[in-house]
Amino acid sequence: MTSSPVPPAGTSTEFRSAIPRTLSLLQTSTKSSAVPAAVDTEVVELRDMAPSALPAELDLKDDIMKLAITGDEVAIRELLDSGKATATHTDADGITPLHWAAINNRYAVVKLLLDRGADPNAHGGENDATPAMWAAQRGHYYVVHLLISYGADGNMVDSSGYNLLHLATFDGNVFLLTIVLHAGVPVDSRDPNQHTPLMWAGYKGFPACVDLFLRWGADIHAVDDSGLSALHWALVRGNYSCIERLVEYGADRFLPTHEGKVPATVAAELKTEKAWHDALEECGYDINANPINPPNTILGFQVADKDAVLRRFFFLWPTVEIIVIVMILAALPWFLGIPSALAVGTMMHVLGSKALRWAKPGEKAMHKTPYLAGIFAGTAFWVAVRYLWRIFTNTFTTVPISNLLFIILFTTAIYFYFKAMNMDPGFVPKPTGLAEQKHVVGTLIGEWKYDAQNFCTQCMIRRPLRSKHCRACDRCVARHDHHCPWIFNCVGARNHRHFLVYVAALELGIALLLRIAWIHFSFADDTGFICSDLTSPRICSLLRYDSYTFLITIWAAFQLTWVTMLIFVQLFQIARAKTTYESMHQSSYNHHSPHHHHGHGNPHSHNSTIDPAPHSHIPHTPFFRRITKILGIDAFITTAKTAPHGHGNLNRAKRNPYQSKRGVRGNCEDFWGGDWKDGMKGTINGEKVDWGHVYEIPRFGIRMVQGDRAAERGIEEERVGLMEGER
Repeated sequence: MTSSPVPPAGTSTEFRSAIPRTLSLLQTSTKSSAVPAAVDTEVVELRDMAPSALPAELDLKDDIMKLAITGDEVAIRELLDSGKATATHTDADGITPLHWAAINNRYAVVKLLLDRGADPNAHGGENDATPAMWAAQRGHYYVVHLLISYGADGNMVDSSGYNLLHLATFDGNVFLLTIVLHAGVPVDSRDPNQHTPLMWAGYKGFPACVDLFLRWGADIHAVDDSGLSALHWALVRGNYSCIERLVEYGADRFLPTHEGKVPATVAAELKTEKAWHDALEECGYDINANPINPPNTILGFQVADKDAVLRRFFFLWPTVEIIVIVMILAALPWFLGIPSALAVGTMMHVLGSKALRWAKPGEKAMHKTPYLAGIFAGTAFWVAVRYLWRIFTNTFTTVPISNLLFIILFTTAIYFYFKAMNMDPGFVPKPTGLAEQKHVVGTLIGEWKYDAQNFCTQCMIRRPLRSKHCRACDRCVARHDHHCPWIFNCVGARNHRHFLVYVAALELGIALLLRIAWIHFSFADDTGFICSDLTSPRICSLLRYDSYTFLITIWAAFQLTWVTMLIFVQLFQIARAKTTYESMHQSSYNHHSPHHHHGHGNPHSHNSTIDPAPHSHIPHTPFFRRITKILGIDAFITTAKTAPHGHGNLNRAKRNPYQSKRGVRGNCEDFWGGDWKDGMKGTINGEKVDWGHVYEIPRFGIRMVQGDRAAERGIEEERVGLMEGER
């Protein structure tokens, strides 16, 4: 038996009495025990519901109720054809075979009963619920959709006053909620205590459900019969994501309840102040819920577009940092210059990070701003300045061809850098309205692919193969490779080739710069130099000859570390017809099968933005994890481990279905041979595909993942209701 969470000790009488009267976290069903859950409005728990009067024992073949529970479609069909039972049969409690088939996820039996005249709106059981309500409480969204298509009314309520949307919210299944909302159930439906689904989602701590309701237009200012808003209820649970989302959408931060308690008071009483204060800070408020800064102002100055101003600042700030650090290193002896440069660089970084206080929610971290992209831009700017001012004039007559090649490579790198940064990486178009969204959902359900691998609950789109929802961009990206903070953009179907040209030109350009710089510094005369700081005479002469160019060149050479790792990873993955995401998440190939789906669906696997963490020997601390991801070390290590083994180390069920029959050459031709003007158009094995609309693995000679036939058999079993969807 699963009981509801109770408020902490010390909670006021108001909150104890106003705690919602039910929570539909259902007891996990098993094949031997599949019973509906009844709502107890006083004890606030769920219990197994049994009929008040048990029917006389019948043989299994003659008991339509038991057959509905077990899902024996053939036996039920024979029983109905014989006239010994009808689809509208009810027991003493009003429970029908349709109730039992629905709660046990017997899809084929449900359809058979509906075709034979079963009432989809029949009320039965202790809680006087409909079959759709029974199915919803177990998260069986395929069955719920089938019942709705046969006329089930989602606005009907049970004996506790809960409709289909309330019951679906209790379980936190976003896929089910999407179906119910598209069925026309009002998003602000009220229960007897005037609680809305948004209040329930906040209380239960389901941020994805809160986000869905808010995007659907839920009334964020609605209150229940005790004067509590969704924000009050989110503070009862203390889930940071729910609280932050509500505050971001404009929830009243000072709304009093009927007893005069504002959200801050609720947070203090329920010991959820940390989540409350963190959410306020993320949204630009102090701990008293007052704005830290006036709207559209930075340092007291009114700006038209605050986000644009901040992005320009973070992009340009590294240019200033680089030259200041170089000036310090050039002016002081090494034993003073290095610690001074580190100290000043740290202070400038901290100073720049202070601007994050004006950033919008979700971007209050340096790696979520154009700061890292600005490091490259600043480095490129100062390299260009020193090259044109000193190196070019000093070496052009000596190595003219090398200088011309460097100029070409430098120009190419800069052009494709800005191209990859500013162009659409391959965002998958969103539906234009609710009708189109509903059509997408219906199509996926008809194909048994309505799950997190094929449907994005944030974008409300059918996810093309190899696409992924990027949390930073908040969009689904076609043939998603990775989100690159160095270009402040995703790398996807449209800009992947531009990105690779940029990286390749950068690698060759830095190598050529080092050669030309070597010639430039060969003109330095180290004779007669006496260094008082223990520096070698040669280094001392280089610093005195052209300290700024020397230090900028060293800094540029340092970039070869991550650039080399990146180019290795990218070229290796192209040769294997993989993306970075696929390489880091080998198991992601499972859903590439055109038959893979989840018939039941995990009600808590609704967030398609959450990536499974790949196995790694990198220290599992936030700092090291972030650094290794930013520098591409994690991808490099993973690629280096798999490179010597090729495909032999992978389970055959996870073989790459996108690899060309022609091997490495074919894979490279597929990558480079697409339409550069419309990057969504690519090729697989030489055949044209549109990565924004490819939902099935093409059959033209591709090495298909093994196990598809077994998957087909499994899906067909679920299709006819012979498999039980278990939690």
